[in-house]
Amino acid sequence: MDYDEVMFMDELESLRGQQVEVIYNALSYRGELAGTSEDEIYLKTSTDWITLPMEGITTVRKVESP
Repeated sequence: MDYDEVMFMDELESLRGQQVEVIYNALSYRGELAGTSEDEIYLKTSTDWITLPMEGITTVRKVESP
C-alpha cells in the first residue's frame, strides 16, 4: 500500500458509522459506512447491505442523514 492509499483508508475509517455517498463506476450509493478492507467498502442502506470493490470508487463523502 502506498502513502495515498494509506491516507484514503484513514479517511474512510474516520467516516465509519456515518452516512456517506459513494460514487462507484459513475453510480451513486448512499448508506452508513459499516467498514472497509483493502479491497472492499461495506455500506448499510435502508434496505440492504452493499459491498463495493475499492477499484472503481472515485468519491466517498459524508452526507447529512435523510
